[in-house]
Amino acid sequence: MSDRTYSEHKIKGSGLTEIKYTTSTNAIEEARNLSNSQLGAGLFVMIEQAKDKESKNNLYFILGSIATNTKDENITRFLISRLSVEKDKTILVTILSPLGELYKPATIDLSPIIKCTDSKNWHVRGKAYEALTNSEIDAEGFLGGKLKLTQNNDDIQYLLWAITYVATSKSRAIIEKFLKSRQQSIKGAAENALVILLIREGYDFNEIARISRSPLTGVERLNERIAFFTRRPLAF
Repeated sequence: MSDRTYSEHKIKGSGLTEIKYTTSTNAIEEARNLSNSQLGAGLFVMIEQAKDKESKNNLYFILGSIATNTKDENITRFLISRLSVEKDKTILVTILSPLGELYKPATIDLSPIIKCTDSKNWHVRGKAYEALTNSEIDAEGFLGGKLKLTQNNDDIQYLLWAITYVATSKSRAIIEKFLKSRQQSIKGAAENALVILLIREGYDFNEIARISRSPLTGVERLNERIAFFTRRPLAF
């Protein structure tokens, strides 16, 4: 995964190369598709013994891919526990990135993720917000509370993306507040979150389009992906 060289037979006739043909890119693609949870124990040891930052980051990426494909709870626990060990922002982002998709029961201590929401690095904070979704804590209440207080535009956008996965009618007022934002990325994130929320609440599509000021076709497209945008345990 650290090898940026190109395969000879992938060099174009013009002498130019494409990054998708590098050894690194091919290895990353293979890592994304790994689904053998038995590799986890060996990777745990390799991560704990790794000294080189890039190698360690690659190992976390591999482990996160396996966790995403297998939903192995032991791997999820290990990844979360390592948030209390690692300090490098790139590595923290790599660990946090798959956690939003992984179910986290009440038996898993999420305090390492919560601590990351106070990181000085905005990218780490953003990934931590999303990592709290699909868990048995009140992620909606936590994220909504942050949205009410923060003045940081980067945080607002990340929080809106994260709350989209868990929002109910309780979050409607705080989301609608950002529909008036002059920053298009924040306004768009709020519109998306509101549409998803209203779809979950069973509103008529035409009514959703009117309330959110979104085109009906956009509402219909989001409805087709409602499962992707929902990361709330069945208990909720």
